[in-house]
Amino acid sequence: MHKREIKKTMIYVFLLLITFISISPLVWMFMTAFKIRREIFAMPPVWIPKPPTLNNFISIFAGDSCRTPFIYNSLIISLSTVLLAVLIATMAAYGFAKYKIPRSKDIEFWILSTRMMPPIAAVIPLFLLFRNVGLLDTRRGLILIYIAFNLPFAIWMMSIFFRQLPREIEEAAVIDGCSTFGLLRHISLPLVAPGLAVVAIFTFYFTWNELLFALVLTSRAAKTFPVSISEFRGVVNIRWGPMAAASMVHIAPVIAITFLIQKYIVAGLTLGAVKR
Repeated sequence: MHKREIKKTMIYVFLLLITFISISPLVWMFMTAFKIRREIFAMPPVWIPKPPTLNNFISIFAGDSCRTPFIYNSLIISLSTVLLAVLIATMAAYGFAKYKIPRSKDIEFWILSTRMMPPIAAVIPLFLLFRNVGLLDTRRGLILIYIAFNLPFAIWMMSIFFRQLPREIEEAAVIDGCSTFGLLRHISLPLVAPGLAVVAIFTFYFTWNELLFALVLTSRAAKTFPVSISEFRGVVNIRWGPMAAASMVHIAPVIAITFLIQKYIVAGLTLGAVKR
């Protein structure tokens, strides 16, 4: 028993060490966001700013370096992508899971395989295409791309969730006269709600954090927040304070969403893990 307690303590210490190493860049970024320029470059390093300043955050929302329009662009593009991608993926996944479609497994694998293509391989052809059709530097252009790149993951996940539903419940609803749309709306979707939340959350994360397509396909009107953060790096210097503050603003929604609905994430990821 004594050896078991020692082993458990060592495991906890090891996990705490790994956790500290993992979050240390975030902690340093958080401290940097409240430092003045002199403290950022001080040697030896200044760990805790004295006193903390909010000027870096103020510069994000006011003045010449205001990033508010780009935050708004990111929110509109991310939420629109989540709504449309989840809607399309739900319809497609339900069809794959509940209906006999010739070579459906091959079609699903092909859909998933498109997600394996590196985005860098598609960005130049998409740039040329968007330039010809007038979608460069537009929100709807980015939304279309993000939907296309998130759909394979969303369809794959949703089809797994739908296949894990007990068929007896749906058969009973059909016997009671439930239509196909009613079956999806009133029976299947409530049962896979945790999985639907997981797909929506990950789609939001992927879209909110995406940089490559937004960097190449936008210039000003549809520029997203990650692109604006990268612009704090100039030719001769890097504005570490405003960059750290903008990065904290960028990750704040992700952290807040994760903590607020973590129980739904766990429920969705473990949906159907126990066979009945």
